[in-house]
Amino acid sequence: MASILRFRKLCYVEPVKFQFFQPQNFDKKEKTVATEAKTSLENNEKRNKRQPKERSCVNSCCCVIGYMCTTWWLLLVLYHCLPAAFPGFQVPESPGTRLKREGLTALHPVVLVPGIVTGGLELWEGKPCAEGLFRKRLWGGSFTEVLKRPLCLLEHLALHNETGLDPPGIRLRAVSGLVAADYFAPGYFVWAVLIENLAKIGYEGKNMHMAAYDWRLSFQNTEV
Repeated sequence: MASILRFRKLCYVEPVKFQFFQPQNFDKKEKTVATEAKTSLENNEKRNKRQPKERSCVNSCCCVIGYMCTTWWLLLVLYHCLPAAFPGFQVPESPGTRLKREGLTALHPVVLVPGIVTGGLELWEGKPCAEGLFRKRLWGGSFTEVLKRPLCLLEHLALHNETGLDPPGIRLRAVSGLVAADYFAPGYFVWAVLIENLAKIGYEGKNMHMAAYDWRLSFQNTEV
C-alpha cells in the first residue's frame, strides 16, 4: 500500500519551475535606490543650509573681542595717518602741552598701577624649550618669539596647582620700570600716552613709578 501511494505522488507532482536571474531588473532597482539616496542627501543639505547654526558663548565672546581689537587698531592707524595724509588737518593739542603752557609743573610723585593682564612678564628661569628667552617677555610686547612655541608659553605661564606659585624650575617675574605697562602690544598703548603727557610737565623716572606686579598670583602670594 505504501508503495502505491509513493507512485501516485510521483505521478501527480507538478514539475518545479526555475526562475532565472534577470540582471536587467536588478540594475534598474540599483539605479532607483541610488537615485533615492542622492535625493535624500540633497534634501538634507538644503535643510542644513536653511537652519541657522547655533553659536556657543565662547565663540561669541571671542568674536566680540576680535572685533573690538580690530576696530581699536584701525582707529589708531587712522589717527596716526590722518595728519600725514591731509596737510590741512590739525592735530589736537595734547593735555601735557596745554598744562605746560599754563605753567603747571611736576609736584607730587605719581604711582601708576597697571590693571590685570596688561603688565608684562619676563623669564628669569625656564625649561629647555625656552632657551634663548632669558629676560625676554613671555607676556606683553611683540609675542613674535613666544608664538613660535605656544605650548612652551602655556607651560611657563601656568601656576602650580597646590602652591599657586611658579612650578619648580620656572621663574617668571613682572617687568620693572615704566616699560612694564606702557604698551601691551605694538600699537596698543596702555599707559604710554599718560606717561608722555606727564613728561611734558616735568615728570621722569625719579618722580614717576610703575607699580608692576605679577597679575597671575593671588594677593597672599604676591608677598612671597
